Amino acid sequence: MSTLLIAIGLVIIGFGVLGTIILPDIFLRLHASTKCGVTGTVTILLGLIFQSGSVAMAFRLLLIIVFVFWVGPLIPHILGVAYLKDQDAPKEEP
Repeated sequence: MSTLLIAIGLVIIGFGVLGTIILPDIFLRLHASTKCGVTGTVTILLGLIFQSGSVAMAFRLLLIIVFVFWVGPLIPHILGVAYLKDQDAPKEEP
């Protein structure tokens, strides 16, 4: 079960990498990397929870999952807003 979850997580992350390479717009790239990155990482961590031998290790991995759900979508959002603000700013002429 744990090996299957880890393999599925790696495939999902691979799709995110492929989407980041293929998609034309920065917002589509951020969307692909965020959705696939968070989903793949959580799937891998769930596989590691099933594989861990102790409750303490499973609790630590669960805390990492909570952190990934909290921070994962936040960083691409900040990058997207910064990109939009940079596009709206007047360009300096040399």
